[in-house]
Amino acid sequence: MTLEVAILIAEAVIVYFLVLGAHALRHRFGLAHYYALIGGLTAIMSWVTDAGVTVPVGGVTFVVGSTVFYTSLLLSVFVVYVFDGPRATRVAISTIIGVSIMVPLIAVVLNVQMSLSGAPALGYVPAPSLRINAASVFATFMDLIFLAIAWEYMNNRFQRVPLGVRAFFTLLGVMWLDVLLFAAGAFLGSESYLAIMEGTAVSRLIVSCFAAPILWGYLAWQNKRWHTEMAQRPVLAILKEFAEIKKELSLAQQEIERRKKAEQALNESQEQLRALSVTDELTKLANRRYFWEMGQKEFQRSRRYGSHFSLVLMDLDNFKEVNDTYGHVAGDQVLRRVAEIGLSRIRAVDVLARVGGEEFALLLPETSLHMAQLAAERIREGIASEVMAVEKGQVRLTASLGVAAISPEAKQLDDLYVRADQALYEAKNNGRNQVRLSGS
Repeated sequence: MTLEVAILIAEAVIVYFLVLGAHALRHRFGLAHYYALIGGLTAIMSWVTDAGVTVPVGGVTFVVGSTVFYTSLLLSVFVVYVFDGPRATRVAISTIIGVSIMVPLIAVVLNVQMSLSGAPALGYVPAPSLRINAASVFATFMDLIFLAIAWEYMNNRFQRVPLGVRAFFTLLGVMWLDVLLFAAGAFLGSESYLAIMEGTAVSRLIVSCFAAPILWGYLAWQNKRWHTEMAQRPVLAILKEFAEIKKELSLAQQEIERRKKAEQALNESQEQLRALSVTDELTKLANRRYFWEMGQKEFQRSRRYGSHFSLVLMDLDNFKEVNDTYGHVAGDQVLRRVAEIGLSRIRAVDVLARVGGEEFALLLPETSLHMAQLAAERIREGIASEVMAVEKGQVRLTASLGVAAISPEAKQLDDLYVRADQALYEAKNNGRNQVRLSGS
């Protein structure tokens, strides 16, 4: 045995005992320090592998990062899975994969920074290979999952086989799987692919021969020292828990979506109820309640900012004769048509409401008395020029309108309403089919 091999084996044994010793302290300190050690070993493994540190012996090349540090990580996950369960194993796997991704990224950033600054490359920070690191992360994830599967299979099928033998073949199977996954992902297509495969497989066999007895001794000692039983977990326990968590998240998401839809439906129902409560059922205009609600707001706003605001009241002339002559169905048709005419002659910000049987009211924000008179005239002319078809004939109607604008003496909307109503009364008494202004 050459000095290089002896040093390599000594390094591996020291790291193995360091990992297993840290795990043995979990009863006293928990697993936090253990996860920290795993993260540190993963960083060292990534750095040493990118640096290309190898030990050639008799035609077999031992990659130090893989031979020493990666096998120690396999041991660390193995014992966590056996003694601490899938939950702790997930933390260990996440730590290894997370650090495996971060270390190359940090190396890339440092090398790019030195290149941009014009400084010499950092010889002690090797530039990582994207392909090799991607293959390493993927192979690591699959290896750690397969480790749990292989151990459960060996325990379930070969319980009579000595523990040390089961540990040896479990480790060997995982290491050879890593050879296939990592070498294929990192070197497939290169001239040295087959040589790397052969050398790595032989080195893994040798490493397994040294690592398996150490692992067997630790498993037996833990069982004897702490009476810790190696649980017979179901095959694919880690994946099963992942699936269960995913299912729970899916169910939670479905519940959230269901509640969102229920809340949305409730809001829509409330909006519909609100709309019904402020809408005249026959004409679909605003009703008396909404007219007063919006009128109060606009009146107060106009007083506060000193802006114009006008109100128009309208009453259909001789509407009772329509009901008496053609019936109430025809009267309803006429009211709906009057609503359409009124809406077509006002602005979007104006509010046209039905406040009584044939009585309508119009709120005109930011509108002077003169402009309100013009708006009222447009509506009056539209109604007077319309020939309305009903079930039993045709109807011609006129309307009388009263207009009032906000003034300093008006303290509330009722004052404005009374003045507009008085103007409407004057229009009725002076021959109908006209617009009268308050105070004119």
